Amino acid sequence: MKGKILGSRYKVLDYIASGGFGRTYLAEDIQLPSKVKCVVKQLYPSIEDPKFLAVARRLFKTEASTLHNLGNHDQIPKLLAYFEEEEKFYLVQQYIEGQTLEQELSLSKVWSEPQIIEFLNDSLNILKYINAKGVIHRDIKPDNLIRRNSDHKLVLVDFGTVKNVLKGQTNTGQLTVPVGTQGYMPTEQARGKPRPTSDLYALGVICIQALSGITPLDLEEDDEGELIWKSLVDISPQLAHILKKIT
Repeated sequence: MKGKILGSRYKVLDYIASGGFGRTYLAEDIQLPSKVKCVVKQLYPSIEDPKFLAVARRLFKTEASTLHNLGNHDQIPKLLAYFEEEEKFYLVQQYIEGQTLEQELSLSKVWSEPQIIEFLNDSLNILKYINAKGVIHRDIKPDNLIRRNSDHKLVLVDFGTVKNVLKGQTNTGQLTVPVGTQGYMPTEQARGKPRPTSDLYALGVICIQALSGITPLDLEEDDEGELIWKSLVDISPQLAHILKKIT
């Protein structure tokens, strides 16, 4: 794929990653004088079953539509294009230059309470926006939060698992399959029943990880499945109460 021009304007520069439904590449827009960098996501299902492909196409199109709606927020990558070429589907997004929160946390230095408060204020601003649009991200984790180099603001990426909230959903046939990352998703999401508060849970777990230096899967749980973390961190009762409430 490297060097290939997609949609007559997006030249692939490098491979980034792959998932269950697609592959992601770094590209540049050769139709612009500055050759602005962008991210190209190619629909590339890991299963070749025709029915699975039909579902993948529908979800891919839904993702593009959702990004088009959500992309008006400064901390969400803008959708630049969505097209089909040679029987393959492509989604082009704004490239965010920076480092992921996962990279920050890997430095092994625990965060202070002021850093956590700043993180919550910044990230809750994004959640408030997408929830107002009736969307649950479902895969908020350190890898999907990028600290933008230009202003150090957090940007939420990878909306491949977004779910539109269906009001009054009661039919079990309408429930979604479990989507997310183990350790960062609450029980209801693991059962395929995500709620807007499911994204809040993920933020709380990230805060606990940043404060303790321990990844979610390495934290112990009590008999009710609640994470045991209070003795591992040094924070005010007020912040502890907030984190307890959202996790």
